[in-house]
Amino acid sequence: MNTKAFDIPVLLITFNRPETTCHVFEQIRKIKPAKLYIFSDAPRAEKPDEAELVETCRVMMDDSQINWDCEVERWFSEVNMGKAVGISSAITWAFETTEQLIILEDDCLPHPTFFTFCKFMLEKYQSNDRIMHVSGTHWDKKFKTEQADHFFSRIGHIWGWATWKRAWNKYDFWMERFPEMLHQRKIQKIFGDASIADYWNERFNKVYQEEKKESWDYQWQYTLFQNYGLAAVPNVNLISNIGLRPNQEAGEQQEYQFYETKVWRNMKTDVKLTIDDAYERFRAKSIFIKNLPVGSRILHRVRSLINSIL
Repeated sequence: MNTKAFDIPVLLITFNRPETTCHVFEQIRKIKPAKLYIFSDAPRAEKPDEAELVETCRVMMDDSQINWDCEVERWFSEVNMGKAVGISSAITWAFETTEQLIILEDDCLPHPTFFTFCKFMLEKYQSNDRIMHVSGTHWDKKFKTEQADHFFSRIGHIWGWATWKRAWNKYDFWMERFPEMLHQRKIQKIFGDASIADYWNERFNKVYQEEKKESWDYQWQYTLFQNYGLAAVPNVNLISNIGLRPNQEAGEQQEYQFYETKVWRNMKTDVKLTIDDAYERFRAKSIFIKNLPVGSRILHRVRSLINSIL
C-alpha cells in the first residue's frame, strides 16, 4: 500500500453522477494527495430529483472518506452555476492557493500512472511558458511514439489534465480578442490548413456570440491558440471517460470516444519541442471534422478548396 502523500494538488469537479464520481474519487484516494480541492455544483432548480444525487456525491467525499493526511478545500455551491461558469470558476478558485494543479471531472477515470505523468510534466516544463497544458488522453492509436514517453500538440484535451497558474492566468472566458484572431487568420497560419481553421473559427465564433456561455473548454483552447501554447501528451492513453452515453442518433458510442488505458513509463529521453504537422492535420480531420454532419463536412471541403486558390 502506498503511504507516501502525492505532492501535486488535485481538483475534483463533481455534480450529479455518484456512480462515476465514486470510481474517480477512489483513484484519487489511492495516490493520497497532500492537497485536495473539491468543487460541487448545486442542483438545478428545474430538476427536483437532482438534489439527492448532488448530496450523495458530497457525502461520498466527506472527511470520513479521507483517511490520509490531506489538506482539503471544498466549494459546495449553493446555487447552480452551470458547466461553463462552474468549472472555470473552480479552476480559478484552486489557483488562488497553488501554482500547479491536476484537474479531474467526475467521469474521467485515470490510470494510476496518470498522476505520475502529470507530476513529471508539471515539474519538467514549469519554467517553459510555451507549454501550457498537460493532457491525460492520447486518442490516436495509429500514432506511435515508441522513442519518447511524450510529445507535443496544439490541442489541449480536457479529459483529465493539468496546468500551471502561469498558464491559467491567460485564460479568457469572454474571448475578447477573438475578432482580432479571426481578422489575422491566426488559426489558419498555425495549422496551414483552411478546413481546420474553419472548424475552430466556427466553434469559437459560436461561443463568442453567446451572451450566456455554455462551455468553458473552447475558451481554454482559444487561449492556447492565442498564446501559441502547446500541450504535453503521453505516448499512451491514461484516461477513460466512463460517463459517456451511447450516441442518441446512431444508437452507439462513436469510435473515438473511449479508449483503454495503459501504463505510462518515464523513458528518460530528451524530447524536442516540435510539432508533427502531418499528425496534427490527421487528428483534426479524423477526429473533429470527421464527426461533423455530412453537410458541414462538405462545406469545410468547399471552403478549403476556395481558400487554397485565393
